[in-house]
Amino acid sequence: MVLRNTDHRVNSFRDISLRYEHTKPIRGTKIIPIGDRRYKYERIIKRSDTHYDMVLDETVFNYYYGNPTQIVLVSWEMKNDIELVTIHNNGSTTTYTFLDNLLPHDLRFFIWESTGRQYISMNWGSKKKYEYDWVIADQGDKDFYLPKDYSKPIQFARKHSKWQHVGTEYVFKYAMTQVNKEAKAKIKPHADKFYEWVITIHAMLPCGDWEYRNKMRDEFYDYMNENKINNHYSKYGRDHRVTTEQTELYLNIMKDDSHTMRLHLAVDWLIDSPLFGYQGIQPIETKEQASKVRASWNRWVNKTFGLTKNIHENRTEEVK
Repeated sequence: MVLRNTDHRVNSFRDISLRYEHTKPIRGTKIIPIGDRRYKYERIIKRSDTHYDMVLDETVFNYYYGNPTQIVLVSWEMKNDIELVTIHNNGSTTTYTFLDNLLPHDLRFFIWESTGRQYISMNWGSKKKYEYDWVIADQGDKDFYLPKDYSKPIQFARKHSKWQHVGTEYVFKYAMTQVNKEAKAKIKPHADKFYEWVITIHAMLPCGDWEYRNKMRDEFYDYMNENKINNHYSKYGRDHRVTTEQTELYLNIMKDDSHTMRLHLAVDWLIDSPLFGYQGIQPIETKEQASKVRASWNRWVNKTFGLTKNIHENRTEEVK
C-alpha cells in the first residue's frame, strides 16, 4: 500500500462527473483516468448521468497473466438529491492502494494497526488531534469494518455536509477456541510452578538487552539441534509453530528445577510478554495489569502445548 504525494481524491458526485466530462481519454483508448494519467488502470466508467464507477483494471499486472479483471471498487450515485457511495474490498494490495489514495477526504481507508483488518473512517478529521494526513482509528465519527469480501460492500449517503452509514454494517469476530481441560490438567501443576518462578526472577533478567536475548536464543537453538530435537525454533525469534519433541522438551524443563535450559525457556516467553516492552521492564502495579500477564502466559501454554481447538474460525458477521 502506497500513499502518493499528489492528491487525486474524488470527494463528491459532482467531482467525479466533472472529471469524466473534462478529462481527455488516454491516447488511442476510451480510458478516462481517475487522477494521474500514469495510472491508466485506475479509471472512471460512466453508467448513466446519475451513476459513475471507479474501476481498477488488474489486467495490467503480470501476476494475473492477462486475464480480464476489471473491478468496480467505488460507485457514485445520485438518488434524487442524496449522494450514495458504495465501497468494495477484494483483499488485494492494489485495492488497498486504490482506496487509500482515491476515496474522499472524509471517508478514509485505513488498516487497523497490526491486525491486517481494513476500516473506513466516516467523517474523518472530526476527532483528529494532530495535523497530519496519516489515518488511525477514532479520528472520525465512527470506524466501519470493510470486509475482505467483494460481496460485502459498505455504503455511505450524504445530503448535506456529513456522511451517514446506510445499508448493512459488518463486524469482525475472532475465532472461538475451546481448551482441552483433561490435557491441560496434566500440564498445569508444572506450568504454574514454572510461572511463579519466572515471575519471581524476571526483574533480574536483562531481557531489554538485544545482545542478551540473541545469546539466549542462540543457545536454546543450539541445544535442541545438538540433542537432535526436531524443532521449528529460530535464532531470529520464536516461531509460533512447535513440534511434539519441542513440547516434550518444554515440559521436561518445567518439571526439572536444575535443567540447563530453564532460564532460556523463561526468556523465550518473557521477551514477548507484557512484562517487557520497548523501554525495558514494565511495572505491574494493578490487578488488571497482573491479569494481562497471567492471560499472556495461559495463551502461550495453551498454544505451545496444542491445548486449544477452534470451534468457530475468524468470521465476518452482519450487525443486527
